Amino acid sequence: MAKYLVLLLFFLTGCLETPTGRLPNIKKAEILKEADRQKKIAYATYIKQMSLVKNIGFRINTANADICKKIGFSSGVTFANSHSLGTKIARYFPAELNIDDQISIIHIAKNSSAEKAGLKVGDQILEIDSYEFPKGRKAVEKVLKYFGKQKTDQIQRIKIQRNNEIKSLNFQKNKICNYPVILTQDNIVNAFADGERILMTQGIVNYSKDENEIALIIAHELAHNDRGHIEAKKKNMLVLGSVGFIIDLMTIYYSGGTAGGNAENTDLWTRIGAQAYSVEFEKDADYGGVYYAERAGYDISNAHKFWERIGSENPKQIAISSTHPATAERYIQIKKTVEEINEKKAKGLALVPNEKEKPKIKKKEKKKIDLKSIFKKKDN
Repeated sequence: MAKYLVLLLFFLTGCLETPTGRLPNIKKAEILKEADRQKKIAYATYIKQMSLVKNIGFRINTANADICKKIGFSSGVTFANSHSLGTKIARYFPAELNIDDQISIIHIAKNSSAEKAGLKVGDQILEIDSYEFPKGRKAVEKVLKYFGKQKTDQIQRIKIQRNNEIKSLNFQKNKICNYPVILTQDNIVNAFADGERILMTQGIVNYSKDENEIALIIAHELAHNDRGHIEAKKKNMLVLGSVGFIIDLMTIYYSGGTAGGNAENTDLWTRIGAQAYSVEFEKDADYGGVYYAERAGYDISNAHKFWERIGSENPKQIAISSTHPATAERYIQIKKTVEEINEKKAKGLALVPNEKEKPKIKKKEKKKIDLKSIFKKKDN
């Protein structure tokens, strides 16, 4: 039977219609060469966009260092080697990056201490102060771990190799808001904060019309991090998740162990906690973000129109729109925030977000005990 089915399938597939064009012959070597060319274009585009995003992020982080809660120090250098980028794709990155086993500089932020010191893209880092840079696998990871412990703006001495010549330069790190910007190679239009970093996709860079719009995105995510939204959401998840956990325990108890064991209520209430005040957090990030972008010198006059576009266009590839609803309230609020900032500038006031007044807790007055009167009563 199986034999006849195979014969039938072979017969039917032979009846399928095919294109009639007589195409040119293409050799496999030609295909591979063209594939390599396109990959090189793709990775060159990624490096160009990464540099743009990091320049804007560095500018915003340095401009707001005096008001950020989490402060760090940065030279403005991004470095990598063939292993951290991926040995299979390292050859597709631009040649000027000088990618191999040794760690090399792949980006230097504009107006950073590294740029002012004379460092250049493609310089291979041999040593900083007394720390010799490793090579090979996990080299970048080791360096980040070592320097992650050092939170200082003291002058450092860097030894680099440039065109087979060894050079030594001095640089001092810039004070920054310590939320590095990471660009991912994803086409989806999205950006988010995780409490420690700001992550953006190539999709949202392509979607943005100019540097001002990219700055608004970075500033918005910086506000999420710096204004404590991520930690607040985690706390809300924990609080309401605990409510669900108690309900599950009660269900198990009153059902005699026949229900509640799958933690259904814990999961449900944790999800509710994750969404609690989500719109309010977005509005607060809009508010703080406009301030952060203005303080860095970006044009905020069309901020309301940009977020309206993000929220109103809702094709499947725009993930960010699901968490940034284009409500009339948010549109008006952003416009009013710009007006508020312009008014402060006109009056020469500090450009810092206004904060709610914390409710004052009244201290209970302690009643003074009159020991003399107590003893007199006893004596009587």
